[in-house]
Amino acid sequence: MENMLTVTDVSRSLGLSTRMLRYYEEQGLIESGRAEGYAYRMYDQEAVRRLRQVIVLRRLRIPLREVKLILDDPSAQWAIYVFQQKLSELGTELESLGALREVIGELLGSLKSRYWLPAGDVLLDEDISAVLPALTNSYELEKERARKMENLQKAEENMKLTDVRIVHLPAATVAAARYFGPDPEDHAGLMIADFTREHKLWKTGDVRLYGFNSPNPPPEGGEYGYEFWVTIPDDMDVPEPLEKKRLEGGTYAAHAIKMGDFHEWQWLFKWANESEEYEIAGSGTPEDMYGCLEEHLNFYGHIQETTEGEPEIPQLDLLIPVRKKGG
Repeated sequence: MENMLTVTDVSRSLGLSTRMLRYYEEQGLIESGRAEGYAYRMYDQEAVRRLRQVIVLRRLRIPLREVKLILDDPSAQWAIYVFQQKLSELGTELESLGALREVIGELLGSLKSRYWLPAGDVLLDEDISAVLPALTNSYELEKERARKMENLQKAEENMKLTDVRIVHLPAATVAAARYFGPDPEDHAGLMIADFTREHKLWKTGDVRLYGFNSPNPPPEGGEYGYEFWVTIPDDMDVPEPLEKKRLEGGTYAAHAIKMGDFHEWQWLFKWANESEEYEIAGSGTPEDMYGCLEEHLNFYGHIQETTEGEPEIPQLDLLIPVRKKGG
């Protein structure tokens, strides 16, 4: 029984009712055991630690289903996804509360100025009716919440990728274009496109285009950078503001997406974190997206000066650097 705590001990130390502890256990959030020769449920230190994590997330108003997803995820990907959703909800809620305060203030002023009238008459005042549309209907908020939960459930079902490929990127010399500020992909992409067309790189061989955040967007949102790398011959000169760099190459876990489906990064990270054969071998710093890359698969066709037919839907390979476990 060393380092094991009874239900009563845990209940008192964490301020949770025994009924709530039982409920958390039923929901799969914690596990209890029974010490030899002791008939009652006991909790080890890991269960107590997890309970503290549950309490923190519940105080942040995270629903239990999402709490379990966050704590069961070996990475922070689910937490990032859920917190982004929560920030969006809070923004909507704050706007709604601001509008509600304005309407109640208008109503209170009308009631005070015509206190001799029944309140019901004032409620139908044209000035009050004019500001009512600014309020977000609580029913609509609940529907939006249900929709997001449905999306979360679908995302959970899709998170187990079955199409991950292990690929080797050859080392290569690249021309790099980086931009920091609004729409960095567009600005850096324009520089690379102009350079590629000017030198007709598609005639030099198998031209490939990679990109990555540089640096990543801050957690609270805001401006970030993006850097494009296009492969070039080793002896080619690169004019400013572009830079000549070297792609070291290596082994990557690859997952193909359509342009815009960047939420699937979290699915690929989940695959990498749970792989029995491979482990992530990135840089460990957000300054270069942890060494991950996005390869634009149909760049060759898009960049040529003359194309026939409708343009293809852009596709990308999401690439996480990996290595064999124990290697």
